Amino acid sequence: MKLAYAMNKGSTDAAPAEASYAASAGSRTLMDAEPGQTYIIREINTDDDEMNSFLFRLGCYQGEPITLISKKKKSCIVVIKDGRYNLDKMLSEAIII
Repeated sequence: MKLAYAMNKGSTDAAPAEASYAASAGSRTLMDAEPGQTYIIREINTDDDEMNSFLFRLGCYQGEPITLISKKKKSCIVVIKDGRYNLDKMLSEAIII
C-alpha cells in the first residue's frame, strides 16, 4: 500500500525500495528473470529426482546458459542448447539463476 501511495504522489522513494528488495532476495528463479536476457543456471533446486532427470535431459543443469524468451503468469518459454521449451511454473521456480 505504501508503494502504491508513493507512486501516486510522484515520489521517487518507490524505486530504491524495489532495488533493496531484489538485492536482499539473494537467489532468483527463472520466474523472476527479465525476458530477452541470457542467464547462467546456478543450481536446480528440487528434491524430485524425476524433475531433475527431466531438466538434465533438456540440457538444463548448473553452469549452462539459459535464455528467457517470454514469461507469463504460469509458464515461460526458454532456449536451452538451441532448443525452445515451454516450462510450467513449478519447473521455472526450480531453476535458480
